[in-house]
Amino acid sequence: MADPTFQPKVYLTSGGDKQVVASGGEIDVETGGALKIAGTDRTAALATAPAGVVAGYKIARGSSALDGSNPTTIATGLATIVAAVATLKGTSAPGDNTSVLTVNYAGSDGNLDIYAWKNTSGSDPTLVASTGTENFDWIAIGT
Repeated sequence: MADPTFQPKVYLTSGGDKQVVASGGEIDVETGGALKIAGTDRTAALATAPAGVVAGYKIARGSSALDGSNPTTIATGLATIVAAVATLKGTSAPGDNTSVLTVNYAGSDGNLDIYAWKNTSGSDPTLVASTGTENFDWIAIGT
């Protein structure tokens, strides 16, 4: 006779249309088994944690335009920044306009300073501060 007090931690509901894993329950995909999403095997992809982001870190990102002040300051929404990158947005060569972006995230205010640089002239490739207003994308990692 079945034990009426037994409550499984993994069970089907909604006439078998939904599987529930209750507190303390688990699903174990054994060797040779597969976990599929929409028919695609995701077992190997889910077997390891994503690389590159330490527990507790967040990723912030956005698009903006240079304000011509050099640096252009971006409020990322992060408390601190541990890594960042910025890149110009566009489909054509920059010519004598802004051609290089550098970033500075010193301090603990969560702000990202974007510095823009251009060549001195068509015949002098020495980089100088740009007063351009080009569009750019940025990504910051922090807490």
